[in-house]
Amino acid sequence: MNNLISGVTLLLFCYALLADEAVQPLTLIEVQSSALRAFPGLLSIEQKQRIAAGEYQSAEGGFDTLLKSKNRLSIAGIYENEMYDTSLEQPTRFWGSTFFGGWRRGTGDFPVYEGKSKTDESGEVRLGVNVPLLRNREIDSRRAQLQQAELGKLIASHDYDQALLDARRIASLRYWDWVLAGQRLKIAERLLQIAEQRAIGIRERAAVGDIPDFEVLDNQRAILERRERRVAAQRLLEQKAIQLSLYWRDTERQPQLPGIELLPAEFPEQEPALDINLQQALVTARNQRPELKRLQVQKQQTEIKLAYQKNQALPGVDVSVMVAQDFGNNIKDVNRDELYLGLNVDIPLQRRIAGGQAQVASANLQRLKWDRQLLEDRINNEIKDTLSAIKAARKRVKLSQQQWQAAKKLEQGEQSRFELGESTLLFVNLREIANGDAAMTAAEAQANLFKAHASYQAALGTPIEMNTFSAE
Repeated sequence: MNNLISGVTLLLFCYALLADEAVQPLTLIEVQSSALRAFPGLLSIEQKQRIAAGEYQSAEGGFDTLLKSKNRLSIAGIYENEMYDTSLEQPTRFWGSTFFGGWRRGTGDFPVYEGKSKTDESGEVRLGVNVPLLRNREIDSRRAQLQQAELGKLIASHDYDQALLDARRIASLRYWDWVLAGQRLKIAERLLQIAEQRAIGIRERAAVGDIPDFEVLDNQRAILERRERRVAAQRLLEQKAIQLSLYWRDTERQPQLPGIELLPAEFPEQEPALDINLQQALVTARNQRPELKRLQVQKQQTEIKLAYQKNQALPGVDVSVMVAQDFGNNIKDVNRDELYLGLNVDIPLQRRIAGGQAQVASANLQRLKWDRQLLEDRINNEIKDTLSAIKAARKRVKLSQQQWQAAKKLEQGEQSRFELGESTLLFVNLREIANGDAAMTAAEAQANLFKAHASYQAALGTPIEMNTFSAE
């Protein structure tokens, strides 16, 4: 029976071991892919692209064909008649020209001053075009709105690219903070385990008079202190897990807390490959950063507005041509073939509206110029700062590893001296705490190195291929 119970226990232990091995640590790429696929902030920014597409479609509506219909019946009075008029207008992008055509029919009795309203029995068909010669020729409100709306789609795209970079960077920072918190808890648990395992041996040595009784009390104090450190480390890990859950989401796009079982055992042994070249990095950032691209498109939008306002300050001179022909039984008092030429002129005398708006556009161009210079300076500083951080973090990793190795040897040596009665528990505790602090310093240096890489990629504006993070 005992053998059976032992066999079952062994089987359950092996099953649990295999289950633990099946749990793979949470990786950075999993967090990034989840953030780029389901982070609400990105989904919100994504709607700006739909808004821009809707605004572009609305601007295209300025060139929609317009159908008009006017109908009038005079059913009482001296003159009884019927009037039907249907027309089509088609604005175009060709020099701001507008083509029009229509059909009208007027029958019955008309007074002399409305004689033109009368048509032949089948009505009159007309075709014509209106062409601006100065104002609205090179650019008009329809074409200006359409061009700005098209550029607005580019702005929305650059805003989305910027949001992607920010989400990837912050998700990376939260991930490495979480891994670092896991290392802190691991170190705290190791220190507590050492003190707890040592408690029995110390009590036995004190009982036989090998060490003073206060060493037992000192070890108990160390246990309590290290339990407090573990509680603080557990709280920090929970906090970092909660922060990480904002970016690590399930298939329903809901935050999910990463458990302790998903923590990587250590930081990666190798940092991402990086060829540090300051000048090349600055050029790359200026070519790739979405903010600079956005400013460039905003500049183009403002230039369009300036060109439009300057054009609106010109006199309005429009030429129109129309031909018309009646069809029917050739009523005597109706013109069958007609050709009309028109010239319409309007001149704004003060031109304050166009002048004021042109001044606004010019000032905005200068503002965008200085904004771009400031942004370029900030990007240059970001590149320099992140490269400096990477260099410093590399040095800190090497030095902290060396410091940690030295602290390990000192702890082992002090422990050996204590066992031989040549040291006290006070010095052993100090060596153990120093070893734990050195281990934590080494972990922080590694975390800072990987966080610096994440910031550097964001500073470069490295594009993100969204198909890499597409949902299954």
